[in-house]
Amino acid sequence: MFHLSTTKFSRSITTLLEVLQLFRNDSHFRAVDAADVSLSHAGHPMCVTKFDGKLTVRMSGSMPDLFLAMLDEIDGAYFRPNGKLLEPWQIRPAHWQLLFFAFELSTRPLYLFTSEQVISFANLGSPSLFQVCEKEARARFGFGAGGPPVALGSGQVNGRHEVHLAYALAAGVSVPEAVLADYGLHTEPFGNDIRWARVLLTVPELRGAMPVAKLRVLVSVMTHSRQAISSANAAVLAMVARLLPNEPTYVEVDDLLCRHGLLDARALPETYFEAVDIGAPVSPFATVLRRIMADERKSSTLERLEARRAAREISQREYDLHQHLAALDHGRSTFEFPNRMATAIANADMHQLLDILDRPDDANRWTKKAVREFYGVKLTGITAKARRRAIFALAGLDEAQQLEWEQRADASRIANSAARDVDRAKARAESARYRYGNKVITGVQHVEQSIASGFSKITSYRYGASQRYSLVAPAHDGVESRTLRANDGTLAYAQYLLSQGQLAEHATQSS
Repeated sequence: MFHLSTTKFSRSITTLLEVLQLFRNDSHFRAVDAADVSLSHAGHPMCVTKFDGKLTVRMSGSMPDLFLAMLDEIDGAYFRPNGKLLEPWQIRPAHWQLLFFAFELSTRPLYLFTSEQVISFANLGSPSLFQVCEKEARARFGFGAGGPPVALGSGQVNGRHEVHLAYALAAGVSVPEAVLADYGLHTEPFGNDIRWARVLLTVPELRGAMPVAKLRVLVSVMTHSRQAISSANAAVLAMVARLLPNEPTYVEVDDLLCRHGLLDARALPETYFEAVDIGAPVSPFATVLRRIMADERKSSTLERLEARRAAREISQREYDLHQHLAALDHGRSTFEFPNRMATAIANADMHQLLDILDRPDDANRWTKKAVREFYGVKLTGITAKARRRAIFALAGLDEAQQLEWEQRADASRIANSAARDVDRAKARAESARYRYGNKVITGVQHVEQSIASGFSKITSYRYGASQRYSLVAPAHDGVESRTLRANDGTLAYAQYLLSQGQLAEHATQSS
């Protein structure tokens, strides 16, 4: 037994590992000086010091012997208190964690031992302290730093105490009350991977009532359905679970619980209790388009639901809910898009009409169907050229008007593309730098000032394998020149400014 005290703390502690845990984790000991700490073992004082800012102890002797003595303490006190090795779930979680704390300390020998002890140990050519700890743990407890196999679960090794407890509770084995009490102190005693075990702490009637494969899904269904699991319904849940296959799916569990009246119907989302302003049609065509869109959307939704339900991808409750939503959505469809389409046709808004209708047959099928029903214009099952002509005819434009519109659109597209190219060239030129004596200016200033000074002609010449460009002033017989570069945007920007100037001059002469 160890006795540890400071001016504000005094306690008898069973093992040295627990003392070291306090030194490392308890906030009280972080601010305490080593001189203010008193530690004794069986009445004999021990040396307390600090290493790397944390309290620790120093003991004489060999590293392996001292370290194995710490394992002896927790073995006799907690893992084998009556001479028989306990199962993981029979050991209190804080005591279980001491072994893994020992593994952690074995990787930091200088925290516990002096440099002389560490060097002496290394000179023996022995395995590392961690390897010593691993070997001893396997000999004593049957497992190493990875933890023991989950005997009542998957059989995979796991060092987390709560995993072993979870499977023990699921199997219905006897777990000490002290262990259960330790977990009862935590609001979230189990991680998400074993969240199914949380109910076993509060509803003991479910312990050993069904395999984990069933319990896991049942708890998930009840949780997502916001249905409580309690001692009041534990028996009926256990009885119904016997009807499930050995490894049921979420849908199978949901359906079974629903058939036995243990789940409520899925509630409508709150938004469906709010009124929707669907608007008013701007034309008879808008009415037809809204109807077709609502009908087709409902039909395709119901078709998908049928397929998913047949494949058991969704439960009966989810199927019923979405059937109901499909019926409600049919009446909540607005006139926003139908009115937009009707207005585009009335105003011959070809940009919008072509963007929506001039697409392959499988795109915007509902709108094309409405056009066929109301106007008698077929937009599917024909060539792309015929479809485009039909769209212009739908807007009241003949072939000559179509040609004129397309020519204007092409010219606008070319102009927009050229404008984007100029913007990109100007942005690059803005980042370029040119030196004029002691002054540095941007590439944009270089071009604009050069052209304003009469440098109005671009020349080029070969220089080795590269092409070089310059601005020259015709009035000065090209004697002086200003450098342009293709890669920094100044060439393209100069070409644009000169072309604009020529256009303006031509317009003046023509007038």
